[in-house]
This record gives sequence, C-alpha cells and structure tokens, in this order.
Amino acid sequence: MSRIILINGKKQSKLSVSNRLVQFGDGLFETCLVVNGKLILAEQHFQRLEKGAERLQINPVKRSVWLKDISKAVSLSKFDRAVVKIILSRGESERGYGFEKNIESTRLVIVSEEPKLPKDYDLSLCDSGYSVNQLLAEIKHCNRLEQILARTNLQAQDCIMLDPQGQVISVSQGNIFAVKNGVLLTPSLDQCGIEGTRRQVIIGLAKAHKISVEVCNLNVLELLECDEIFITNSVIGIKPIRKINEKSYSRHTTTNQLIKLFESHISRRKNSITLKPKKRLSKFIALLVFSLLLAWSFWANNINTVSNVIYQVPQGASIHSTANDLKRYGLVNSSLFVLWAAKLSAVDTQLKSGYYDVSPEMSVWRLLKDFSTANVATRNISLIEGKTVREYHQLLSNNKALTSNYSLQKTLEKTTAKPPYEGYFWPDTYRVNYGDSVVSVFNRAHSILQENLNKAWSNRAENHPLASADQALILASLIEKETANSAEKPKISGVLINRLKKNMRLQTDSTVVYALGDAYTGKLNKKSLWVKSPYNTYRNKGLPPGAISSVGQDSLTAAMHPLKTDYLFFVAKKNGTHAFAKTYKQHLINIKKHLK
Repeated sequence: MSRIILINGKKQSKLSVSNRLVQFGDGLFETCLVVNGKLILAEQHFQRLEKGAERLQINPVKRSVWLKDISKAVSLSKFDRAVVKIILSRGESERGYGFEKNIESTRLVIVSEEPKLPKDYDLSLCDSGYSVNQLLAEIKHCNRLEQILARTNLQAQDCIMLDPQGQVISVSQGNIFAVKNGVLLTPSLDQCGIEGTRRQVIIGLAKAHKISVEVCNLNVLELLECDEIFITNSVIGIKPIRKINEKSYSRHTTTNQLIKLFESHISRRKNSITLKPKKRLSKFIALLVFSLLLAWSFWANNINTVSNVIYQVPQGASIHSTANDLKRYGLVNSSLFVLWAAKLSAVDTQLKSGYYDVSPEMSVWRLLKDFSTANVATRNISLIEGKTVREYHQLLSNNKALTSNYSLQKTLEKTTAKPPYEGYFWPDTYRVNYGDSVVSVFNRAHSILQENLNKAWSNRAENHPLASADQALILASLIEKETANSAEKPKISGVLINRLKKNMRLQTDSTVVYALGDAYTGKLNKKSLWVKSPYNTYRNKGLPPGAISSVGQDSLTAAMHPLKTDYLFFVAKKNGTHAFAKTYKQHLINIKKHLK
C-alpha cells in the first residue's frame, strides 16, 4: 500500500500554499518507528518536539491528538513495521516572515512502510556542512537545506557533515559515534546538528553499563583513527560503519554490545506507547452488537396481547415487582427491558397505583408513561332516566370496571343520599376510573341531582301548587314514567296538577307497577289496580310518598312548569302520544278509540 497522509486528522495530501511550512519550512518534524502497533521511544520524540515548539514559539499540539492521528494513519496503512513522520507547521499566514502569536498550527502525519536496511554502512565526506545557529541546534526543524546540499554528490550510503571549524557533527541522516580505546565518543551538538532520540538512549545505556562516554569536539582525522564507528537514527537504529572513503573498520565489539542493549531497552513496555488502531473488526462487532441490541429493543418493547386487558399496579408496588408481574402475565417479552426503560425515562420511582388499559398497539415505553402519570383506565357508564335504584345498582354491580361488595340496601346507606333513595340519582353518562366503587358513582349522581333539583326549584313557575322540591321530584318521576314524548310532558304535568287541586286520585299505572315490584308480570288487570301500597295512586289520593324512578331534565322541567289546561284525563295512543280529555265521558270515548 502507498503511504498514508493525514492533515489535521483527515486523510488528504494537499496543503495550502499559504501554509508557512510551504513558504518558509517554518515547522518541526519527528521521524518515528512503529513496530506491531507500538510507537518506539514515543516519550523522547514528544519531548524533542515540544522542546522545539517552545524554542520556535510554535503553538503546540497535545500528545493525545498526535497519538489519535498516528493511530488512525497506521491503522489505515496496515503496515506491521512503519516509518511515521509527524510534522508540526506554525500554520497559515499572509506573505512575509512575521506571524501572529495566536496562529493555529497545522499537524501532518505521513506513514510509510519501513524500508529494507543494510547491515552496515559506508560513509564519505559531504560536499557541505552545517552553519552555526544555537537556536536551531539540537531540535529537528523543517529547514533541511543543509542536509540536501550535503547529499548533492553523495558517493556512499551517507556522508559526514562538519561545522564551519571542520569539526565532525553528524551524518546527513543521523548521529555518529566512535569508540577509541574503549571510550565512546560523540560530537557536541550545542552549536549545530540534531540531538537524535537514539543518541540520548545510547549515551544513557553506555553509562549504565560502565562504558566511558565523552561528548567532545572531534575532527575528521581523529574520527578516522577510532577503533569503531557507528551511526544512529530512529529508523535504522544502530548501524556499524564498514568503511569511510578508503578506511575500513572490521571491529564492532562495543557497537554490537550497544545494539543488544538498545534492542532490549526498546522492547520494554515503558519505552514505547501502544497505539489504539482503528479496528475495522471492532467497528463491525460494535455495529453488530448495536443492531442486535436495537432489534432486541424493538422486540422487547412490544406488548403481548391480542385484545385490550386491564393491569393493576397495586399500592406501593416497585418497578421490580411490576416488571416481574408483567413478564409473569405474559404481557411483556423482557422484564429486564422494562427495568431498563423505566430507568432511562426516570419513571422507576414514579409509579402510580391504579388500573391501566393494556392494548396491542401500545409499547412498553407508553405503558410506563401511563404508570408514571396515573393515566389510569377509564370507562363510560350510562344511567338511563326512568330507572329505579334497584336497576341502577344491578347495572353498576355487573360492570367489571367497578368494585361492588355490598347489597342494594348497604350500598344506599353508604351514599350521601337520605331515604327514600328513589329518584335522588341523576341519570347521565359518567366517566369513571377502572376500580372505582359503585358507591362513588351513586354519590356523583346524587350530587348532580341535588344541584339540578335545587336549580329547577328556584326557577319554578310562579304560584306553583307543590310545597317542596321533593314533591316536585316525585311529580317529575310520574311524568317520566307516563311518557317519553318530551313535547307532551308539560301537558301531562298540568293534568296531574289539575287532579291534585281537585283532590282527585292521580290513577297513574306507573305507580301500580312500582307498587307491585317483582310481582308485576308485564300487564295490569283490575285486581292489580287495587294492590295495597302507599304508592298506588288508584287507591290513595295525592302524590305517592316518594319518587318511583329517576328523572330526566325534560321531566323535571315539566314538573316545575306545568301547562295550564282544563284537562283532567289522558290515555295512551298506539303511536306513543296521548289523547287528553276534560271530562270523564270524553275520556271513555278516548279509551274506546285508542285501547280497544
């Protein structure tokens, strides 16, 4: 594979012409070796780079950023052994040597495959050498014209570079060492040259193993007279010199000793940094795990029911007990998912007791939201006008949404109503919470009845003949049972009021039916009309002692506003309306006409 180039962490190879690296060579670089994912002598490279940045006043880049870039580039290259060149440019600016202090630096990483290297090297003298500049000495700046000129007419594998005084400084691509009488010699670099990362390590290893070291001035003749010569850099490591011009060197005892010491040194974990490569397999595994987790989440988020069911969260239930219950009842696929979803949505401590609807189209997330917001199951329950409290009690007790533990009498005693209870519960459609009691529905119906009755009584017709709202309620119940025709109700109310004023028996069949109770067979006969009961208006004058059913708004209004007429009688027609008569004679004619 060809080399990999990253500029500011992105794979690219084009650098702006405004970059000072292009214009002036204004930057620093390090050439490093990576072996099997380990950056050799990383600490020394970073120290020298940071030293150079401080000296040249280039804004530094954090080591973590460099390591991330290097890891990415090495991973992309797929080289087991790679040469990594990192370049720190001062950044971009307009033409001219001056620069702003806050200029943003540019970082480059270039990765190439490690070249094949010879076992030893031949040297010659370079055509040109170093100039002296203490500010540039020791650091690895990007202005390498001295090395380029030195290698113009290169006649060996590398050449020896001298300073203006003719002193040996280095070879063009590394540092140089010599051994004379067991003493390790290396040129001083305080005026020019580059202090290599391997040079520091070699000097330290030599001293640690009792090899004398001397950093000194060394001319060419003195170098040639040495017993051994070797060169170093970050790519070649330590390489013995076989020949300089016509002078050969066959002795490499100290050199080989230092090679072994150096290889042992860099193999230690502390002397390298393990890069974290961009592992494609890891990404694939992570993506696979994520996909499986996502699929599992979709599966676990489903509610397992084909029809609506009710689930109860008991008082004091925890999220753990609730999750286990849902799993045990088969409503969810995973109790773990319920716990996880509750924790993520912060509802694990927000559960509200109650009964909840669970439907096939719901999700676990939606159900948990209902649990936390007390969005309990509700039902509509309709109490129809004209029904008795016994019928209401039976209707409510048979409704699965309501709790009922009492008989009719016990239930009525627990309500806020007072006896007689009949008629004192308003017919309407009530929205109830699943699990509400029958008593609670009766109480709501009674409260609304009282409110409507009081309001209707306060708005009754002027000079109303009845003495109380309770009497008006009884009258309204008779009207309710006598006709379903709202338009006729005020007229029937007027007939009943006229009969009360004349002290006539009301003689309404509905009171007989009420009086018979369970004995009523669906049809009245002459015997039935004389059943003994205070509610039987065929036997007793005036209103019955209580209402005989619940009343609707039309019947209540009619009772409060009876139509003023001379009618005293009415009989039902087959079409549901009534024929009214002022006299008994006319009434008999109506009976014959409509009932026979």
